[in-house]
Amino acid sequence: MGPNRGRGAPSSSLGFVLMLFAATVSLALLAPTAQAAHPNAQKLQLDFYKSSCPSAEKVISTAVDTALNLQPNSSVGILRVFFHDCFVNGCDASVLIDGPNSEKNTTDNGGLHGFEVIDAAKAAVEKQCPGVVSCADVLALATQLSVKKLSGGKITYRVPLGRRDGLRSVAADVTGKLPKQTASVAELKKLFKANGLSTQDLVALSGAHSVGTAGCKEIRDRLTASPATLDPTYGAALNKSCPPGSAADSDACHWEWQCAEKRNNLDVTTPNVLDEVYYKNLQNKKGLLTSDQNLQSNPETRPMVAANTQMRTFGPNFAMAMVKLGNIVHLSGTQGEIRLNCRRFN
Repeated sequence: MGPNRGRGAPSSSLGFVLMLFAATVSLALLAPTAQAAHPNAQKLQLDFYKSSCPSAEKVISTAVDTALNLQPNSSVGILRVFFHDCFVNGCDASVLIDGPNSEKNTTDNGGLHGFEVIDAAKAAVEKQCPGVVSCADVLALATQLSVKKLSGGKITYRVPLGRRDGLRSVAADVTGKLPKQTASVAELKKLFKANGLSTQDLVALSGAHSVGTAGCKEIRDRLTASPATLDPTYGAALNKSCPPGSAADSDACHWEWQCAEKRNNLDVTTPNVLDEVYYKNLQNKKGLLTSDQNLQSNPETRPMVAANTQMRTFGPNFAMAMVKLGNIVHLSGTQGEIRLNCRRFN
């Protein structure tokens, strides 16, 4: 889901719709009991702000929806920001901190965007309930709304709340915490296991790569891969977009805003929709990143890829994995703080 690892029409079948609806309803009921990656996650709860700020979720939802209607591409950015935040010292909004030595200011977090949406939502809820709602919870809610928008309303879940904002954001902490675009399945499993996430979660969360883009430098190794794992027509198109030795191969083009014309869609088929087509692409040797295509090549994860080619499976799997991702919390009670401005410590 990160920049170092770098969408389908609704079915007309009434049976499919009813099945997907049932899965979504069941998921909402299961969310509070999703496996936690850290004991403090058990302190998260639905309706956490029921007494302290009853309108919190409504205010945040309104602000996020308004911002995303103005900046639709920010949905993808927020999803990536959430993943990158939670995988480095837990979901504590540390990636939102500005500063020359902060987590945000690293190569691994280059290209993250959507911060203005979080700022708008935080400002709105501060007006309603000053000093009550954490930036970490604002980000978690904004991510849920982004997922809903990107999936056309097909993937939704309730967000347990009660996170605290971290007091540390150090660039060095990011090193080795985020998946690389060349990662093997064994390397990916190690990173996810360290955060209490299973191999099934790994495959489900990789589905976030049905939206977003990757630069030429990030896929250079993919273009030199064995023909056995890369569709020749797709490979030819990528080589045309990213010819060897081009300017887009340079270090200066690692961040999206620097070489926008050389970005490649992570999902070549439905690039703007969070859906199951990503997995079908892997089966057809059209995974953009080596780490993604490795999920199809590996005998353990290949059946999981196949299962997720059905939206009725992928939707609930992705939603449950997102709840577990949000449960990676290391702070609770009075630990950390409730930031007044998400970009700086109080």
